[in-house]
Amino acid sequence: MAYAPYAVMLIAGFISLWLNRLQPFLVLLSVFMVNVIFSFFAPSEQVSIAQSVLFTLLSFLLPLNLLLWSVLSEKGIQNTAFNNFVLAVFVAQGVLIYWVMRELNLQWIETIALPIFPGLDFYHLSFASTLGFLLAGFILSLKLNGQKQLRVFSHAGVFVLLLMAFALNQYLQVGVLAWVSSMVGLIVILSLVLDAHHIAYMDELTGIKGRRALNEFFMGLGKRYAIAMVDIDHFKNFNDTHGHDMGDQVLKMVALILDTVVGGKAYRYGGEEFTLVFPGKSAEQVTQELERLREEVANHVIYLNEAEVGSNKAKKASSKVVSITISLGVAEPDAQHTTPEQVMKFADEGLYKAKRLGRNKLVRSMGKSAKAAPKTRAKKSA
Repeated sequence: MAYAPYAVMLIAGFISLWLNRLQPFLVLLSVFMVNVIFSFFAPSEQVSIAQSVLFTLLSFLLPLNLLLWSVLSEKGIQNTAFNNFVLAVFVAQGVLIYWVMRELNLQWIETIALPIFPGLDFYHLSFASTLGFLLAGFILSLKLNGQKQLRVFSHAGVFVLLLMAFALNQYLQVGVLAWVSSMVGLIVILSLVLDAHHIAYMDELTGIKGRRALNEFFMGLGKRYAIAMVDIDHFKNFNDTHGHDMGDQVLKMVALILDTVVGGKAYRYGGEEFTLVFPGKSAEQVTQELERLREEVANHVIYLNEAEVGSNKAKKASSKVVSITISLGVAEPDAQHTTPEQVMKFADEGLYKAKRLGRNKLVRSMGKSAKAAPKTRAKKSA
């Protein structure tokens, strides 16, 4: 059991470095060093002044370290400047601990080591340590509240903080620190795996699922479904005219609208093309919903000189506005198209026919022909 945390954290550290993630590695390194220092210089089964001093110092420095590594942006493992900064932080803490152990007056040590609640047998952390954990927890909570993209490791950081507070509070009980540190390593491993899965399956720009997720979803579709292919009209011209930043805003806007699809799932297929999958539905059943999405995109206003997407009535009248349209093709399985991949290509044929018919249309692929769905009123493309 004594070596379990080292084994787990070494594995977790290797995975962190393999994935070029320095933040979780530094969190693990901080917990690892606390275990090493306690094991060799202040074992829980030996009560001494050195133990009291180290316990106070480490229980104060650990939450600050966990906070620092969690709030700093990820730099990867090859950023020399950041690596030098990390080294300087650890060296400075080592010098501080050495100085306190050698030079600080015993009276000061007794003062800083005094528990915040001396009369309570179940709470042993000092005032400085308690303040450190509360401050770290508060700042990490604020960071999570303002987080725009899901990062499992950020949430895992809060659990690591709570677990280490518990472990240090129960430090005098032999084996608790090692057991909790092992759990910390496992949590970091799990968070890295989930983050890697999220990155692989989600489209970073638009925030909806990507092509890899679409391919896996195809495996469980069954025999009854409809697939729609969606393409933004004149997107290349829009990019060339207004710039790639505005093009990215358009992709986000279209993805946001498509993600409101009822009865289906939206995926970014690639470039300016999206895929909508409707399990258990026929092409005819989803036509009305696809028309709703087409109209909503066409009616959405884009303010160019504001460099953002929206329909805020408070914007200046001088703002230049444009609208974007989409073309869609939809298909369902038939005798010739029996797999999702074949049906998707069949829907793509309808999409290209919608382009040829003038864009901003929905075309349903049927057998050897494709039928255009009735078009309702919508703004024309800019």
